[in-house]
Amino acid sequence: MLKRFGRFILLAGIILVSLGILVQRRNNSMLVVMGVIIGLLLFFSLIGRILVARKSAMADEIVSRTVTWWWMAAVFIVAVSTHRIVSFCFMGFLCFLALREYFSLLSVCGGGDPKNPISRDRLPAIVCHLAILVLGYLAYTQKYGLYIILVPVYTFLLIPIIFVLQNRAEGTIRSIGLISIGLMFFVFNLGHSLFMINLGAMVLLYCFFLTEARDLLSFWVGKGLASFQARIPGNSLLRLLNTKIAVTVSPKKTWGAGIITASLVTLLSLAFVPIMPDFARGRLSYTFAAVLGLLIGFLGLMGDMVFSMVKRDMGIKDSGTMLPGHGGIIDRVDSLIFTVPITFHMINWLYA
Repeated sequence: MLKRFGRFILLAGIILVSLGILVQRRNNSMLVVMGVIIGLLLFFSLIGRILVARKSAMADEIVSRTVTWWWMAAVFIVAVSTHRIVSFCFMGFLCFLALREYFSLLSVCGGGDPKNPISRDRLPAIVCHLAILVLGYLAYTQKYGLYIILVPVYTFLLIPIIFVLQNRAEGTIRSIGLISIGLMFFVFNLGHSLFMINLGAMVLLYCFFLTEARDLLSFWVGKGLASFQARIPGNSLLRLLNTKIAVTVSPKKTWGAGIITASLVTLLSLAFVPIMPDFARGRLSYTFAAVLGLLIGFLGLMGDMVFSMVKRDMGIKDSGTMLPGHGGIIDRVDSLIFTVPITFHMINWLYA
């Protein structure tokens, strides 16, 4: 009990200090969003307590997920409210953790067999991790030209060269493919968040908030549609909405939940327009925000399903256990891997 109280004090202290910094800087836009996030977390904390009192089967999952959300939100608030370099360190470390988790999954799938090429790819894996540091430096110093080609050109070409110098042939196509996927997903795609910081912390917050809100809304919308169909099994509209997208990949994902969730994310994107910062080419238009919100809603769904496909191929349910109630780091950033680069490029192309 004392340990739990200590964690609560630490969590509250982190959030209050971060909010205090935003108040001191008079950053009202970020305060509004942070207030919404904290309000939602308080709401779900209350829902969790009610479910516990009613001894609901979902109680433990909801409570565990909500507690983890509180800590993730607190760390993120610190990252975007303190200093620019803290944001870079946070995003770089997130890329590092996701990549490290991915490579650890490959080792597990390899069964620890020293003859399996996967367990002998340490040097290329180290190069991929080091690329995050270089990418972070290029983003921090705003060297966009080199930043955008470092991974897909130079690092990508370096990987097979390393295999040649190791005098390897057996299993190299598979290993290069697996390493390249990790490089593109967790270093290049997710690494776009590093340069996104240069567009403003609010842009990073916008992308993360909409993407994670999509994941949360998708869960509840899917539950709601399934519940309605169970109550009204003969309803043709509900049957249509509950049509599965890809049963083998993700048995619970439906087109109806995906479309409704994407529509809700679009509305949330429109709500951000008045509080987004001024860019070199003006402010975000409502039309642009609607299109980008719809893209985030759709690509977030695809990111979720792509990694469901990957995990099914690996024969695992979660990518890890680091985040209680959520699974691993990849389970939490899978949608961001698809939404971050699109958000960055669209805003950078039209407004920066």
